[in-house]
Amino acid sequence: MSIVNTQIAYILHKRAYRETSSILDVLTKDHGRVSLMARGCRGARSKIAGNLLPFTPLVISWQGKGNLPYLKSVERADLKAPALKGKVLLSAMYINELLVYFLHKNDVQEAIFEHYHNCLYQLNSENLEITLRQFEVKLLELLGFGLNLQAEADTGEVLRADAFYDYHLEHGPVLSKGMASGSNSLPTISGACLLALAEESFQTLSENKQHLTELKQLMRFVISHHLGNKKLKSRELFKPVAQS
Repeated sequence: MSIVNTQIAYILHKRAYRETSSILDVLTKDHGRVSLMARGCRGARSKIAGNLLPFTPLVISWQGKGNLPYLKSVERADLKAPALKGKVLLSAMYINELLVYFLHKNDVQEAIFEHYHNCLYQLNSENLEITLRQFEVKLLELLGFGLNLQAEADTGEVLRADAFYDYHLEHGPVLSKGMASGSNSLPTISGACLLALAEESFQTLSENKQHLTELKQLMRFVISHHLGNKKLKSRELFKPVAQS
């Protein structure tokens, strides 16, 4: 029987199973995304229920064969969990949902683990929006879905800061005929925004509201494409917060 001990992990998703158990989707540094059975964790006498918290660094062990081994032990890592409330908490739920959908089980992605860990502790920064965009852009890059930001896709010419481009999936930016009209189904992005993104000048992007809006539209467009028919529940949770 396979045994894996002392893995640093985060719980991405937890769902009830039978009367007292749960199935956990966890992100580990050395084993990638793993599904585990947590037996009896919902019972009145459970000794581990208080440790099965999302967004909290954990040290876990598991045992068993097949696609659903069982959780052997869990304790909180010697690191204070990030303080997440309100919109920040919803944002953390959003990135968890992205990882559940994008990551294949048992596919080791150490760089993604580190990227996720760092993002959780940066969500409380002054500009939440740019932190989310950084996470999305880097996640796509690490998964092999990096954006084409180097040149105009049709001509190969260097992007112009004063021009606007329609972003075509799996192709790249094409000089727009509508000057940021957004009249078609493609996101229209300024060359200045794309150039700043290519240079990872996120501080510059965060200081320009128009660039933030363009970047959000671009990332939503690209992520929706890769999700296919899957819908992000966390996006629906943002609507009441935005309205209030």
